[in-house]
Amino acid sequence: MMFTIRKTLFLFSLACGVLPATGQRVNKTAYTISGKIAGLKDGKIYLSADNGKTDSVLAKDGRFSFKGEMPEPMFYILKLPGQNGGKGFFAEPGKITITGIKDSLYNAVVTGSELQQQLEEWSKVWRTIALQAGPMYHRLDSVTEHGKIKETKEERKVFDDGMESLSVQTYAAVTTFIKKYPQSPVGPFIINDRYINYPNAEKLAGSFALLGEGARQSYYGKKIIAYQETMAKTAVGTSPDFTLADTVGNMLKLSSLKGKYVLVDFWASWCGPCRKENPNVVAAYKKYHSQGLEIVSVSLDTKKDLWMRAIAKDSLGWNHVSDLRGWESAPVKEFGIHAIPTNFLLDKEGRVIANNLRGAALLDKLGALLN
Repeated sequence: MMFTIRKTLFLFSLACGVLPATGQRVNKTAYTISGKIAGLKDGKIYLSADNGKTDSVLAKDGRFSFKGEMPEPMFYILKLPGQNGGKGFFAEPGKITITGIKDSLYNAVVTGSELQQQLEEWSKVWRTIALQAGPMYHRLDSVTEHGKIKETKEERKVFDDGMESLSVQTYAAVTTFIKKYPQSPVGPFIINDRYINYPNAEKLAGSFALLGEGARQSYYGKKIIAYQETMAKTAVGTSPDFTLADTVGNMLKLSSLKGKYVLVDFWASWCGPCRKENPNVVAAYKKYHSQGLEIVSVSLDTKKDLWMRAIAKDSLGWNHVSDLRGWESAPVKEFGIHAIPTNFLLDKEGRVIANNLRGAALLDKLGALLN
């Protein structure tokens, strides 16, 4: 069986019940996920859950069947050997059927899950918004050239206004979905995807407030609560601190920079959006360093040579620290960093006064503080 289950009280009544006609106990946490993948030869097929649990079975003539128990509804991915992607779907106890083609598993059809129908309903709405983002990101790719900002303030405003419009559309769509399905775990799943993977504390709080108690106590609702507790460590007014080695191995303690305004910037050499934002950070440092600005860049790199090469190429002439552990880096885990670039600005007393300042917003904030 796939899981050893701790019985959980949940809105969808996943506890064991009794059939009055027969007296037989029915396990309402049991599931069967079966189907056929055309073109799939005999061999293993894999099923992964969002909580990290995995299972595998032998498929024969493309047919497969997983059986087990799940503590509550959750997002799963069906994967084939040698393929990077798979079929993601929302599963719940009961019988679920998946049919598709090996070379197009992403488009497989899932039946038997009401929650999957809700997810597909959301996906249709999200696709219409995401399609508008393509030209926006193409514009973002043209923001820098050879490490220098080449667009005018007017061009940047057009881009920022376009992205803000998409943000407004997204929030309206999330709100509409949650109001329609306030008790569904799909709601907090969407919130995790939109406002934790792409951090937005204000919209996270607003959408979470619309959830019913059942959704809040779901796996994804509890993830949001845990995330909010972690994010509180870098909320405005807090005094975060950490100690990491710099590029030559000397230990730098963040609180040792008190007396300066300090921008703490999480990034990595492999992060495209980070590298595109770097020219803005360079511009801010050149303009305000002499007036009391320091920057501490925390890298999520795991290979020092790539880290050092990116620092040199992007002309990042300030403090750099890393334990070269990537997403397992101590401050990354402590402060709940889920996406990069992410930053927070400290005042001279080491207290957070702003979060996630980028582009013109960073220069405007520093200008208000230091001019």
